[in-house]
Amino acid sequence: MAKEGAAKQQHYVPQYYLRGFVNEKRHIYVVDRPKEKFFRVPTVAAGGEKYFNLLTENRVNPFAAEEALQELENKVAPALERVKAAQPLKDENDRNAIMNLMAAVTLRNPKQRAAISGIAQELGQLSAAAGLETKERYEQIVAGANAQGLKINLSYDEMKAEFAKNREMFKPSPPPRDFNIVIEAKFHDPLVQMYEGRKWQILAATDDSGGFVTSDHPVCLRWCDGKDHGFLSPGFGVAGTEVIFPLSPKLAIRGRFDGEENVVQADKETVAGINSLLISNCHNQVYGRDALFSYKRGPEEAVGSGAHLFEDKVFLAGGNDAANVRVVPLRPL
Repeated sequence: MAKEGAAKQQHYVPQYYLRGFVNEKRHIYVVDRPKEKFFRVPTVAAGGEKYFNLLTENRVNPFAAEEALQELENKVAPALERVKAAQPLKDENDRNAIMNLMAAVTLRNPKQRAAISGIAQELGQLSAAAGLETKERYEQIVAGANAQGLKINLSYDEMKAEFAKNREMFKPSPPPRDFNIVIEAKFHDPLVQMYEGRKWQILAATDDSGGFVTSDHPVCLRWCDGKDHGFLSPGFGVAGTEVIFPLSPKLAIRGRFDGEENVVQADKETVAGINSLLISNCHNQVYGRDALFSYKRGPEEAVGSGAHLFEDKVFLAGGNDAANVRVVPLRPL
């Protein structure tokens, strides 16, 4: 049970981050892919789910993860404002704060949790397959189950036949939310270190560009050569990759393992290309200050307007693409 007064809506995209994208009425422009519509809402209504970070295991503070993220906010929020004002990432503490923000939103979101849960389920299915490799191994499993009071009535041949007929029946249930939260905490510091190992360039959008967008999965990892290397993520520690993260409509940062740390101007064409990457990387929603942002699908295509994104067939089809969900972004090598 939630303790009295605890916030039910828990954000995987922090509100202090989203506030950098609000309009003069303190609302953000949302393009929702599943709903195929756009709307404007305050930040509290975006980038969150009810009890997203709630722990349920006994003898554990159910709000421990949410409280840890609140402590992180106290460090990151003022640093984010300083970086947006001064632009360079020269201050070591501010730089570390931004890297922590990026690690948090990379790891803690529905898209990532779905990927990790799917991997855990597949491993369980593989374990079931391994238990059927030989009759002796299967009989050992049955004996262990019987010792725990679980009766298995199928013979080895019958079980093999059932497995061959319906492998999905042997896939375990998704792991509990606590499992995902523990994984997220475990990978946070190593991911911060990977981010700190990159050279970070600041991209400053020109006034006529329409500005950068962000999303419910705002950290974009890709190969620098722009080529299709398959649906698996290259891994955050892999050479030849870059990470893109928007800080505000005016600023984004791009990190590579080589190159210079400087500030460069991003014109409308450049911003539109980066927005397309950020849009393609989203889970369900894209966030902007307004509908005036631009995006571009490819070098031969015209620049599109954000006002029509909710009708874009490529964007809408992305949510139904298995490769859009099955990612492995934590692979370090």
